[in-house]
Amino acid sequence: KKSLMNFGKKENRLKKIMIRILRFFLLLIMIVLAIVFTINFPVASFSHNISNNSYDSWMSETLSGNQLIKDVAMLGAHDAFTSNMSIFSSVDELSAESIQTGFTGFLIKGFSYRQSKTQVSDVTELLDKGVRYFDIRLTYNKDKSMWMTSHTYFSTPFIDILNDISDFLGNHPGEFLVLDIQHVNGVDYFDLSTFNEIKTLFDESGVLDYAYSEDSNAIKDITYSEITSNGTKAGVVILSKYEETDPLFYSYQSGIRSAWANTDDQASLYTFINQEAADVSNHTTLTGNQVSGNLNAIDAMDGFRVMQGVLTMQMSGSGIVSALMDWSLIQRAQNLNSSLIARTEFISWMSVLPIVMVDAADTNKADFLDNIMQIIIEYNQNQ
Repeated sequence: KKSLMNFGKKENRLKKIMIRILRFFLLLIMIVLAIVFTINFPVASFSHNISNNSYDSWMSETLSGNQLIKDVAMLGAHDAFTSNMSIFSSVDELSAESIQTGFTGFLIKGFSYRQSKTQVSDVTELLDKGVRYFDIRLTYNKDKSMWMTSHTYFSTPFIDILNDISDFLGNHPGEFLVLDIQHVNGVDYFDLSTFNEIKTLFDESGVLDYAYSEDSNAIKDITYSEITSNGTKAGVVILSKYEETDPLFYSYQSGIRSAWANTDDQASLYTFINQEAADVSNHTTLTGNQVSGNLNAIDAMDGFRVMQGVLTMQMSGSGIVSALMDWSLIQRAQNLNSSLIARTEFISWMSVLPIVMVDAADTNKADFLDNIMQIIIEYNQNQ
């Protein structure tokens, strides 16, 4: 009888221990689920401060005919065409990191999406607010059988963007754009079949009708008057990394320098930009810096030069924590942009790196858009 009682006590103790263990694991699961939900909460902070001013004709109203276009200060949009990206967008496995694909990608999609969307506005709105340089990222979407813009996730059919650009160009003589095909994901740049597919889209949309030809002049010699036919029509310079000979597509390798800090720290970003500006002004850097084995590079001062004023999430413990605190890349950019142009060195940086490329390019938080457009216009008028 005594042994039965002892056995019963042990059994009760065991039950209590098991209950405690079960409660612990249930609590742990709830904590993990709460963390996953918090990280992936899909409502990103994409609030958009809008300027009441339009800058759709700022070039035709302020630039002089003899200005070299390579030295014209302008606002640029990084990963320009992500405005249609949503939490429901399909992943672009050719531009996504492995952790952003498959089951892990599903688990962190809300967080990853917030760190991938770079622009709130579509191309028409960006153009109206004065953006004239567009960083283009393309991937062929096999499921939809079309070329689309992407940045980890698919965003917009490229033909739709080109049609909107063509409409703007037709209605705005005296404006010119720099269309930089920065990345075509998953292709060999010697593969002319994919180049021809992309060229066809430019042609069908009518954008090629405005393209300045490489046969006419090198970038270093093109004036505002030449690219706009003395202000009577709009113009476009298209840059491509493809190894082709079509004169309507300027070689990225010999046409532009665009150096990336790859940091999430503001101080490090400013140190990088300061050094880049010094190196370019000292004629110690070359164009086409993102292309390995570039035999066509020239002095960077003879091409377009981009100031990449962007912060990038770092795939590290501290980097992820920092990204969570900022909540979204858009929110991070809204805070960075006004800080960038408030730097005492900004004008001197812009004199060397005149294309100021940012995320959330047309945000007017802290009057960023109105302030930078005023800076750009006054700077160009004083040249």
